[in-house]
Amino acid sequence: MSWVPGESELRWPWLVVALGVLVAVLLLVWLRVWWRRPPRSAAYVAHATRLRRLPRYRALVRRRALLGGLGSAAALVACAGAILLGGRLQQAQTLERDDVARDIMLCLDASGSTAPWNVDVVQELRDIVEDLEGERIGLTVWNNAAITKFPLTDDYEFVLEQLEQAELAFSGWTDYLATEEYYAYTAGTFVSEFDRQSSLVGDGLVSCVQRFDRPDEDRGRALVLATDGEQRGRGVFSIEEAGAYADDQGVVVHTIANPGEPAEDGDLDELRAAARATGGTYALLGSDGTAEEVVDSIDDLRAARIERPPLRQVVDRNGPGTVVAGIGVGLLLVGWAVEWLVAARGRRPGR
Repeated sequence: MSWVPGESELRWPWLVVALGVLVAVLLLVWLRVWWRRPPRSAAYVAHATRLRRLPRYRALVRRRALLGGLGSAAALVACAGAILLGGRLQQAQTLERDDVARDIMLCLDASGSTAPWNVDVVQELRDIVEDLEGERIGLTVWNNAAITKFPLTDDYEFVLEQLEQAELAFSGWTDYLATEEYYAYTAGTFVSEFDRQSSLVGDGLVSCVQRFDRPDEDRGRALVLATDGEQRGRGVFSIEEAGAYADDQGVVVHTIANPGEPAEDGDLDELRAAARATGGTYALLGSDGTAEEVVDSIDDLRAARIERPPLRQVVDRNGPGTVVAGIGVGLLLVGWAVEWLVAARGRRPGR
């Protein structure tokens, strides 16, 4: 998107005309008075014709006329700049807003079996975000319930700040002992009434899919699912059913699988099958090119174009008037400086 400049015009053209007429009238009045009335300091001298023929006298008259003309011209230029500023020269600018629409939802498993690995997972997510441009990004964390940490937004600075908070929350997890930061960050993802169930991958995936907004718009939608695939209990949706649901909603699922607890086996095969069924990718955490592969797949995701009405704004263009007025004032200063130097030189002894 870029601003397209339009034609420039005066906001108050009548003021420019009025001020121009006023300056012209004042100039005519001044010329008429000056032409008819001799200066107060004039001295009448008889037989001055010979004096006027002297080279020195003629040089002084020419110099005086030149300095006077320079001062008059400078004053008129300064007035022209002031008049232009008074009329407020403005320019209309139009922003054509045909945006590319792609939404990315980060879907993070916050259960205890994934917590030791989530620092690395969040770092992968940050790498993905830093390589994106223009997409809206959101984050949902889940265990046996899901919460939205932040909805879809294109404020990348805010997104990276939120991911940094997630990294800090999971970095204190050691030997499967949770910290206060972890509990504070994941509050709401574990419902005690369902304490026999945790890490419900299918339900978490469906909850993340449901976080996409604007269902009536044709937008490219991708979901980055980070989990070990280990479920404890039975949720409403299986992983296969959740993958099919995502596919029906037009959401492409990219899975980043982490090892989880060494003694437990996650449903990695189902995760791989669910991602591939939606046209997405599957990668193990820490494998070479994990983030790059996801970004490349997102770049290949078809992006619909949103046709928005053009945004029009009118801005003042004070530059031309300021430049003209500045030139006039500069010429006045130069004229006064030259006149002062000439006068100072004329007062020297022997002149």
